[in-house]
Amino acid sequence: MRRVRGGRRGALGGLLAASCAWVLAPSPADACSAPQPIAPIGLPRPATVGVSTATSLIVLSRGEPAGLSLLAGGQNVALAAPVNLGQGADHSTGPVTFWQVRSAAGGMLAGDTEHVLTATFQGSSVEVTHFTTAAGYDKVEGVAPVLKSVRLWRVRYPVADINSGNCVFAEYHGFITVDYDPGTVPNTAPSSVVHTFRLAPKTGGSEQHFLYTGETPFTGLEPKEAYPTPIGAWQPELDPTRTYCLSVAAFGDGDMARLSMQSESLCTDVVQLSATGAPPSGGGGGGGSGGCSIAGAAGGKPRAAAVLLLAAVAIRLRRRRRR
Repeated sequence: MRRVRGGRRGALGGLLAASCAWVLAPSPADACSAPQPIAPIGLPRPATVGVSTATSLIVLSRGEPAGLSLLAGGQNVALAAPVNLGQGADHSTGPVTFWQVRSAAGGMLAGDTEHVLTATFQGSSVEVTHFTTAAGYDKVEGVAPVLKSVRLWRVRYPVADINSGNCVFAEYHGFITVDYDPGTVPNTAPSSVVHTFRLAPKTGGSEQHFLYTGETPFTGLEPKEAYPTPIGAWQPELDPTRTYCLSVAAFGDGDMARLSMQSESLCTDVVQLSATGAPPSGGGGGGGSGGCSIAGAAGGKPRAAAVLLLAAVAIRLRRRRRR
């Protein structure tokens, strides 16, 4: 058995971490099918009223939005090219890219005015969102997100499974789960608050980020199944020899005037796992030490395996006590 890197644990926790025998079942093949095109979605959400004039428009789409047009009180507003904020997800529609849209002059929205944003989608003009602004803007601060926990895994899959139709697109896939209290922004419904999750090595290196909006918090994806790699899930590139730190920022109504809101960062190590048929994660050219196995892709009796694992742990604990 190989030991997983990390701090000291209790006797039972240490043995379970050392064995790392996770018994999993395969996931449906359709989980990795490419997402279908969707009409662009806009923030603020349709029919929102009292929107701060210091608010950026956010467009959620699969691909760069085309033919964007903004009318303010029936008058055309010249727009700058949309800025790509990054990949992410909307709770209602799934994977999307976030685009920031502002006027060409970079100024505020017109006060006490109805705004209608449209785009071209599949050859037709569609409404992205419509909303009404307040008389002006304020700088009242919101409440920053509170990050409670973060967990990271890197799973190694058999090379033969790459691009074989079972959602495996590389030998290694990263996984992350997050627990946090969402940030709140004045005059912004929870479904319109945009959270940005930033992940970077503790000792310096490239940052990875993921954006999310929705009424329910983002939770991430834990490797509970043999091939849990659906398109659109956040699967960061992870080096198991490094410690990573995560922080969460939030913005919404009045983002051009309000102060940035960001959580404290939390740091954690990467747990290594191997799917059935793959070499141990820590060997055969892979980085880091240790390595756990994920069973289930090739069938078998997962419940019996779990029982045997627990029995083996109990026997080892008894032997230690006798010494």
